[in-house]
Amino acid sequence: MSVEAWIAAAERDPVVFLPRLEPHWAGMAVGFASAALGVLAARSEDLPREPLGWVALAGGLVGMLLHWRWKRAAAGWRVDFERRCVEPVGQRGESEPLEGDGWSIQTAPSDRKANIAIDLRHVDRGRVARLVDLPARRRQEMIRVSRLADVLARRLGVERSGPQLDG
Repeated sequence: MSVEAWIAAAERDPVVFLPRLEPHWAGMAVGFASAALGVLAARSEDLPREPLGWVALAGGLVGMLLHWRWKRAAAGWRVDFERRCVEPVGQRGESEPLEGDGWSIQTAPSDRKANIAIDLRHVDRGRVARLVDLPARRRQEMIRVSRLADVLARRLGVERSGPQLDG
């Protein structure tokens, strides 16, 4: 699901799921299998080294491509706009009813290089949940994440902080 789809869902639906995107295990498995094949080909006297070396190299590239592009979204956060509540799905954390003042949705740089994040924050507790953490290498990607933060803050009735980009 793209950020544009999340924005559309957050605009119209009473509940939206914001998945934590993680690489699928298959990319790593293909990469490790290819590395093992490469080591086997290099150490074996009986096997044809050059063809197996090329297969191992191609498998390593396929593994990297899978790791980069094939994501799974089993865990994340469910945002219930009507109940003003944020709940973890498939991960550790507690349900956070947004009662009282001091809540905000904040965009911020991620802990990962070239990523941007949307955090649920409380003035007394700091960051309560990292709702979204996505690559944002181009300005358009940052603008989309900023728009998503705007929609979440408006629908939850909380303050919006952090960098705000218009496009």
